[in-house]
Amino acid sequence: MFGMPISRYGASSVFEQSNELPIPSVNKNEVLVKIKSTSVNPIDLMKREGYGKTIFEKQRKQLFPWILGSDVSGIVKEVGSKVTKFKEGDEVYGSSSSTNIGTYCEYAAFNQNEIDFKPSNLSFNEAASLPYVAITTWTALIRWAGIRPQDLKDKKVFIQAGSGGVGTFAIQLLKYWGAKIATTCSESNHALVKKLGAEIAIDYNTQKFYELLEDYDLVFDCLGDFGGLDSVGNCLSILKAEANSHYITLNHPFLRTIDKKGLVIGVPSALKQRQQVKKEAKPINIHWSIYRPSPSGLSELSRLVEAEVIKPVIDSVYSLKNIIEAHEKVGTSHAKGKVVIEVEKND
Repeated sequence: MFGMPISRYGASSVFEQSNELPIPSVNKNEVLVKIKSTSVNPIDLMKREGYGKTIFEKQRKQLFPWILGSDVSGIVKEVGSKVTKFKEGDEVYGSSSSTNIGTYCEYAAFNQNEIDFKPSNLSFNEAASLPYVAITTWTALIRWAGIRPQDLKDKKVFIQAGSGGVGTFAIQLLKYWGAKIATTCSESNHALVKKLGAEIAIDYNTQKFYELLEDYDLVFDCLGDFGGLDSVGNCLSILKAEANSHYITLNHPFLRTIDKKGLVIGVPSALKQRQQVKKEAKPINIHWSIYRPSPSGLSELSRLVEAEVIKPVIDSVYSLKNIIEAHEKVGTSHAKGKVVIEVEKND
């Protein structure tokens, strides 16, 4: 099959065209999907550059060539013997957390719990833009922070970097849950984030959010420590100093510490570092979120999309052969919403 794998870590130029990749076989709990569309998430760029390799290389059956990509929308071609929900011809979408499954190619075999029926009111391109950012947000809030939808009604929530893929989804979801939302983005994206549900939009180029906001209940930080030494502290400074205040970050030192120190020393060191951060922030709750699959999250995404509560936000669409340009676009950090990859031309 055709795909765009990498054979080494590095810049976007490491992608190579291949017409000789094997079509994956399916085990009893898997579904083979003919991929119509996928998308680019920041984690794809990080993996391409070698982020997390200490862990990810141990998980991969084959080191290289490595097919990146997590999101998928497409058509079921084959199902495993234990799969009863799906059949050949079904239109599905989802996202995989496995390092042995990539979507920058024509076919991928997904665990049946990581896909669902594609909402009928979405195109394949639209469907491919949502699962990873939705499950990232869902996992962070529900699993790691233990927050329930009713907990955020009328609560003040700050979303750091609201115009990206995760941010544009999180604004819509948390608005639906009844939160009052402030966010940062460039001035050119203020209209977008307000349309999605943010009440306050702060231009990070000319304004300092920590001088404008106070007494917040939750910070959902899509930037994390990538924002510099003071970024996390600035986020914490706007939160109420209470036991029901939460700071959730998507970017933190956990895997970087393991990469730097190795598995044996790195894991306990990362855990100790996280515990120290939690201790220093008390009574505020600190959560270092890590992506985990969630069938319930994907099911809720489908329901909200079909009810038109959640709408995809797509910056641009590239062909799979132009994956280099797509990665470079995401690398600018100026994409509005998601950059989508069309694997097979969609009518």
